[in-house]
Amino acid sequence: MPPGGEVATYHQLCDRVLRSGGLLPDFSAPDAFLRLEQGFADAEPGDAWRFDTLIVDEGQDFHAEWRDPLLRLLASGGAAWWLEDPMQNLYGRPAVPLPGWVVLRCDTNYRSPRDILEHINRIVALDRPVEAGSPLSGSAVDVITYAGTHGLIEATKRALTKAIGLGFKRDMIAVVTFRGREHSALAPYDRLGPHALKAFTGRYDLLGSPIHTEGDTVIDSVYRFKGRSAPCVIFTEIDFEALDELAMRKLFVGATRAMMKLTLIVSERAAKALPERLGPN
Repeated sequence: MPPGGEVATYHQLCDRVLRSGGLLPDFSAPDAFLRLEQGFADAEPGDAWRFDTLIVDEGQDFHAEWRDPLLRLLASGGAAWWLEDPMQNLYGRPAVPLPGWVVLRCDTNYRSPRDILEHINRIVALDRPVEAGSPLSGSAVDVITYAGTHGLIEATKRALTKAIGLGFKRDMIAVVTFRGREHSALAPYDRLGPHALKAFTGRYDLLGSPIHTEGDTVIDSVYRFKGRSAPCVIFTEIDFEALDELAMRKLFVGATRAMMKLTLIVSERAAKALPERLGPN
């Protein structure tokens, strides 16, 4: 990063700007993040927070009201890039208006192996199939079906054990749940059999950083893991009655987190909604 550069989430940026002005956010407050947003919008950042280039990533997750507070950080004559992927819009937010901006499109994925992308294109019928930019292939996608919570836990444990047996170190594996943390049957667990999990506790420290349990293998929801990746992804708790728009987006996001190996753990009813696309167990 060049001198004077910053890399931050939107709320981290709000926090840093406010702290530089002597304001200390209270992350114990139930509306802490809303207060951060309002404080940032009302603050006068000053010249120390002017940048020649502004790059917004995961723009599909941004609220329209975040746009102007961000753009005011541009120095005179500065350039802005707004990167977004509609297929990763898991929150159903409307696109942020960017009138007059030049638009470039790219349908190439460079993260995931070719066979994983072929599998995704079969499951998620996109108008514009994702093209593979990675030279890797031959990883094979494992598909496991489960019934009930016990079946889910056992299938996830088996997938973890198999991944380790294939040579993936524990910190190279991510367990990603299809459901959000509040509704996941796996959320209460910081261990699955012999596997210690690094799970978000739902709490934040004084600087606003998430607090996790001690563990070697990350477990997180598809919502929180979006934007990250891992060599081996175990995408578990995939459950839906019908393959609607949100289900397709979640499948796409979760599967494309994998850089080398992907395992899909799918409920029996979801598997029935995808009888010709999933392939054999």
